Amino acid sequence: MSAGKAGQPSLLFTPGESLLHRANPITSLALMLWMISAAAVLPTIGTTMLTAAAIIVSLVTGVGKRAVKRLLLTMTPIGVALVVVHGLLIERPDFYDHGLISISPSGLDYALKVFMRVAAMLMATLLFVTTTHPADMLKALDQRGVPPGVGYLVASPLLLIEPFSDRAKAIRDAQRVRGLDMTGSWKARIKALPVLLIPLITLALSDLDQRASVLSGRAFRALPRRTVINAPHDSTFQLWLRRLLFALAVLQLGIPLLWR
Repeated sequence: MSAGKAGQPSLLFTPGESLLHRANPITSLALMLWMISAAAVLPTIGTTMLTAAAIIVSLVTGVGKRAVKRLLLTMTPIGVALVVVHGLLIERPDFYDHGLISISPSGLDYALKVFMRVAAMLMATLLFVTTTHPADMLKALDQRGVPPGVGYLVASPLLLIEPFSDRAKAIRDAQRVRGLDMTGSWKARIKALPVLLIPLITLALSDLDQRASVLSGRAFRALPRRTVINAPHDSTFQLWLRRLLFALAVLQLGIPLLWR
């Protein structure tokens, strides 16, 4: 758990003083969107280079350990599933028989293409969430005149991850004290899931009503715009950089569609 510049805990954010940490959150968001749009159109070699570049940047900015760990945990099962489905199960004209199994080289190529594309998009997202605190993102959106409801909708899921995770751990510990066995077979663990999920979902639903009452009590949407006291740093250079990144992101996706 890390505490951000805004003083609120965030599960994925890692404090630091790198350029990405000090950049305006909207600039980091523009960079993430540009990387995602590039990953959507680049060939496999391009997405591989983009992923490698994002990993190097994460290491330089001090968030590499956390970002790469999340990348591996997420992409390993996806990679195995892609190889099995596209390389072994889906029938293709170039199936090559190796005795017990038949492998399709074109299927493996397609699996690698999808794998690297998803890895590049995931690494772009991890780079953003590990260097940008959600509360700062909310302030930056308010600073740019985004309606409060839209800003809250964008940032609140990231702010809620940490308390939701802590609550899940507390429920698990409480059920263990009451005799719930979470060290048995997979069958026993699956049977124990309702005991953990039902109180978690019930508390989450009750939280929704409480949060709505608090926001209404503070006149959250009384005005179309909110005033930010300690807004994130911004500059003319970052403003033009954002415009360039947003334009490139749109062109990267739009030109291939028009070309077809």
